[in-house]
Amino acid sequence: MIKGCHKSIVFLKDTGSKIFDEAYFILKPEAITEEKNDIVLEANKIVNALCPDDFKGKEKKGRFGKLVAFLCGTLLGVIATLLVYLFLI
Repeated sequence: MIKGCHKSIVFLKDTGSKIFDEAYFILKPEAITEEKNDIVLEANKIVNALCPDDFKGKEKKGRFGKLVAFLCGTLLGVIATLLVYLFLI
């Protein structure tokens, strides 16, 4: 158990973001002297900056993007296997 440790936390619930449901911010000791409204506004700015509006509509990738990633991974695996096989013989 840690004794004498004190952390101040700002907890945002229902951020309005499609990505974040809740957000926790651990404050620096010198930030405790600032007003609570300023701290909450700054936390909201950070959450909103991480979720720009143009990103919110692109949450779902199509099947084509997943297929290309799968095929690239498979091709790299086959090439790596062939290289290992050729150098060990």
